[in-house]
Amino acid sequence: MNKGKRRSFLGRLRIAFVIVILIPVLSLGGFIFYSSYTYVRDQRMTESANLVKQNHAALCSWAEQCESSLRYLAGNYTLQEFLKMDENRYIEVNQAMKKVGPVLYNVVLTNQYYERVSVYTDKLFHIDTNLIKNSEEISGESWYREVLENSDIHWWEQDGSLFIGRQIAAAYPVRTLGVVVVELKQEPFESSFQMFQQTPVRVELKDGTDVIFQFASDELSRSAAEGKVRWGFEDSRALADTGWDISYQIDRRYYSQNAIVSLWLPMVVICAVLFAVWFCIHLLSGFLTRDLSALVEEVNKVQDGNFDAVIPNSDIREINILAESMQGMLNKIKQLIRQVYAKEIERQELELNLLQAKISPHFLYNNLSAINWLAIECGEDRISEITTEMAAFYRTALNKGNNIDKLSVEVTNIKAYINLQLIAHEQEFDAEYKIDEHLLDCIVPIFILQPLVENAIEHGIDQLDEGKGRLVVRIRQEEGWMYLEVSDNGKGLYEQIGNAAFPIENYGYGTRNVHKRIQLLYGEQCGLTIRAEESGTVSVIKLNMKDLRTDRIRI
Repeated sequence: MNKGKRRSFLGRLRIAFVIVILIPVLSLGGFIFYSSYTYVRDQRMTESANLVKQNHAALCSWAEQCESSLRYLAGNYTLQEFLKMDENRYIEVNQAMKKVGPVLYNVVLTNQYYERVSVYTDKLFHIDTNLIKNSEEISGESWYREVLENSDIHWWEQDGSLFIGRQIAAAYPVRTLGVVVVELKQEPFESSFQMFQQTPVRVELKDGTDVIFQFASDELSRSAAEGKVRWGFEDSRALADTGWDISYQIDRRYYSQNAIVSLWLPMVVICAVLFAVWFCIHLLSGFLTRDLSALVEEVNKVQDGNFDAVIPNSDIREINILAESMQGMLNKIKQLIRQVYAKEIERQELELNLLQAKISPHFLYNNLSAINWLAIECGEDRISEITTEMAAFYRTALNKGNNIDKLSVEVTNIKAYINLQLIAHEQEFDAEYKIDEHLLDCIVPIFILQPLVENAIEHGIDQLDEGKGRLVVRIRQEEGWMYLEVSDNGKGLYEQIGNAAFPIENYGYGTRNVHKRIQLLYGEQCGLTIRAEESGTVSVIKLNMKDLRTDRIRI
């Protein structure tokens, strides 16, 4: 490539950079950083909502704990019996007070939110204590009338302090014995708002339209009073069963802080970076970038397992040498893989053929037939039955050296095997077959169900402590797939892993062999899965129906 063409390419690259990269990137950068600003704002809004939710939950918990101790006091049997006493029986009153006093003091000590407790009664007890008081001194108070008229707890605020009160009523006969009043500590209540120290928030506790308590910074309070604050977040909630509402308002400026820095500073950085990139493109050769990108793309395909990738040639000598070397290595890898695969297939076939050769089918069948006739002549029906099932099992298992055949052959084999197991187990479990007869002519690998049935009997049914074992062989078709299932009601695997799939790496020799055979024949989308369920263990072989019509690889 001559020097003139190279300069022309770089010129076009600069124009393309401005049109294709610079303008879209600047627009995209503005959009991204505006989205980032919006995201940060939304995050702050979410954080505010979470803070409000946490604070409200803490206040509701505070109110419920305050009410819980008050209900205990109002229903305390010792206190009620004391208030029923005759005020003129001084000795008995003083003795009873020795029990009532600790009850009241213990409530104050155990509840961290209580400042003091007072019990008001219309009786004039002549005792030296500030816990039991005569109700005449507060009979004119509005809160006292509210407590007497309300059967539940009444909340009120007075002189900057919070109070709760409830009447003490006798169950039988129903009458009011007095009123218990609790003054609450201010510090625990006010400290619950410390979580808003970094947030410009105004919190108001209201009784209807009256503001009972307000939490806000002095600056925010002044700005709100002057009407200079626009609220970006507002929420109002009921405070437990107090009859009060608590509202939260957060300054809108809190959600737009550092907006200019968040938007414009990144844009300046983007412009600087784009200028630097443009300068680098001016210095570097476009062909080098193009050829290297193509080379990297093909290498990534090889890394993902695509050994059919073709490494493109390059006009640059060094890159072209690298591409040709990699293509040569890739071809050698493909050749080695084919050789290893062919040798592995050959080794497996030799091992299987050797195994089958060790068992002379004719010799085995003749001897089993002789045993069968001897058993019949001697009247040993059970021996005859076992011999017949063994002959059927080995005939289908050996299958004249064929490793794939009709599904009907596999079904005959597994039924013979299960019958042998039933005889050996003296019919201690039930066997059930649910087989779609329309599938019996499909071509499948043989001897794939026996390891599953053996596992189901050995690790499932034989491990049952009580109840009768149940073995189900189900073969069905669904949405283009054939499923061969073997299930049992054993609980052993479920007790180990719960309701989950059994890891393939933990399969036994037989089940792992079945899984590998199926994947070698039909690909990784097929295979064996074993799953533990509460009802037992289910082993499922998945085969693609389109692969089951013709004889394929023999493994």
